[in-house]
Amino acid sequence: MSTDPSPTPIPNWSDPSDCPFCGTALSDPGAGFIDHLSDNDACEAGFDEWRENVAGDMGGEWSG
Repeated sequence: MSTDPSPTPIPNWSDPSDCPFCGTALSDPGAGFIDHLSDNDACEAGFDEWRENVAGDMGGEWSG
């Protein structure tokens, strides 16, 4: 197992109006977040990594 730190940012889920990965203000906490991810590779990678890490914590597939 690698001990290298992840190249993706550590999320901060404290304010739904800001991207939890880079802190940028979002135009909308829902669709604006999805748009932001599609425009920002590092944030999208962080979200994908976060989702993979929490997938085992939830029963079934997460629909969000």
